[in-house]
Amino acid sequence: MQSSRIVRTLAAAASIAVVALVLMGASWYEGNSRQAVATPMVGVPTGEYVNGVEVQRLPSITVTARRSDVEAGAR
Repeated sequence: MQSSRIVRTLAAAASIAVVALVLMGASWYEGNSRQAVATPMVGVPTGEYVNGVEVQRLPSITVTARRSDVEAGAR
């Protein structure tokens, strides 16, 4: 009887630890997702229209790649 009590106690402790880890992971994920949404990409009107829709210029972005990857894609 004593061993089943120990097993139940360990199982309860393990389940509490799993729940705590899941909650910590969820809060970390939620915190990072809000940060990405906080910076909207704003377009600047160019004064031109294509098919009745105003053309907007978006901010420039920097792309970094290895030369070997770029050359492999060109083949």
